[in-house]
Amino acid sequence: MNKISFEDWKNSMSFMIDDNFDNNFLFSIEPITNHINDNCFQFSNSEMLTRFLTEDTEFSAYEKLKAFVSLIGLSEERLKRVVSLIRYRFNSEEFRTEWDVKRISRTIQDDIEFRNLIIDFFINGRKSRIGIEIPLYYMRNFKLTEKEFIEDLKDFKYVERILNDNEIQGKYSNEVGAHVERIIKSRLDNYHDSINPTLKYEIQKEFPLLNKNIDFLIPSVEAPIILIESSYNITTGSGQSKRADQLVEFYSTLQRHNANHRANKIILLNYCDGFGWVGRQNDLHRIYVSSDYVFNQRNLNVLDEVLNEFYPIP
Repeated sequence: MNKISFEDWKNSMSFMIDDNFDNNFLFSIEPITNHINDNCFQFSNSEMLTRFLTEDTEFSAYEKLKAFVSLIGLSEERLKRVVSLIRYRFNSEEFRTEWDVKRISRTIQDDIEFRNLIIDFFINGRKSRIGIEIPLYYMRNFKLTEKEFIEDLKDFKYVERILNDNEIQGKYSNEVGAHVERIIKSRLDNYHDSINPTLKYEIQKEFPLLNKNIDFLIPSVEAPIILIESSYNITTGSGQSKRADQLVEFYSTLQRHNANHRANKIILLNYCDGFGWVGRQNDLHRIYVSSDYVFNQRNLNVLDEVLNEFYPIP
């Protein structure tokens, strides 16, 4: 079979259009929004805010922290910087990597001194021990001591808009990526049901040859014929260059393997989609060159054609 041209692949990049998925995702924010509305009265009191951010209720302490930092305009990335300041300036730690938000949440739960510092910062801003080290711009929405702000947090639409604009954006990108994998899985299942009932595949298994978890291995990690990797990007960033670097390296490894094991050739099929890739065409082209075949949501038929050619039909 022929590989589609780079121009055709590039021009087929699109947003992931699935209204059911989007509606379900938008509905998913409703419960945490209601929870904020019902509990925002706690945010001005240090003891009550501590309980809110440390106790697992209908939402985990981690989920509540993520939503809370969005409400006060801090953002997860800035929270990481603030915590690094605490570790470096207040705790005299030597470290090379920052904590992620999940680690920060656990530390708020487990470390009383750390918790007291961060809660004081959330409520009192510049008047706190940490706040004197933080730019005012970061704290422009630190208004937990203002009754008007707490009243705003009782309004569903107000909180929903903040969470949609901030906390949920990264989550949406991650969920779209997971949904893309479900699209591929559904296509494989349909192929199994309608064309070849012997088709087998494994998902997210470590492939020793590449020393990496592969999205789809057909039929298995022990005897692979086809590897499928998927990537969906709404925005552009340096991570796409790293992704291209990784796939170029993988393909070189596979080519060496195939040259030495001609009877056990492994095909690499790459799924890339999203307008973020249109903005990184050099990286997209590197992935194209480092793939046996490419596809996305608009040309899923390529997957069927690859299976027809390379997967044995009894």
